[in-house]
Amino acid sequence: MDKVREHIASLFKLSEGQASIFLSEFTRKEFKKNDIFMESGKICNKIGLIERGLMKCVFNKNGDEIIFEFAFENNFISDYYSFLTNTPSAKEIRCIEDTTVYVITRESLERLGRDHPFIESMSGQMNQMLFLKMHDRLKSSLLDSAVERYIKLISERSDLVQRIPQYLIASYLNIKPETVSRIRKKYII
Repeated sequence: MDKVREHIASLFKLSEGQASIFLSEFTRKEFKKNDIFMESGKICNKIGLIERGLMKCVFNKNGDEIIFEFAFENNFISDYYSFLTNTPSAKEIRCIEDTTVYVITRESLERLGRDHPFIESMSGQMNQMLFLKMHDRLKSSLLDSAVERYIKLISERSDLVQRIPQYLIASYLNIKPETVSRIRKKYII
């Protein structure tokens, strides 16, 4: 938990005490590879903070998985749309690896926010970060070539190429697996 506390303190510019208060309502949970963190069709009432491991958020379209995002160490994970709107999730969140995650419920987070004003500020910062991340992803999917999207992914997290099967990377980038193979052969040394 110490590394998680340090990360939260750094990310949100909190004191160690504030980070401890924020994390005080989180519960440590262990998931095995292929375990489901969040089921599609259910209202998402929790947020996870990954200490170790890797998860994927997927939409199901006619039996095919469409990768929306990957979440790994020091990332928050949730269906934030479902969380904010209190509506059933259209996504499933599943572990790609054995994963350790700290989980907080909506009720606990709201209680912390009422008791500690700095947590409301954190919420605003998180909303800004999520907006910017989604904006960059959408802009890239509209304007960048498949090669540019792949290179961006591996430049941000080169270890993901070793951890995520090629067909999942292809789904995330909205390209065919054989395109990923061609890109790897031609552009990656």
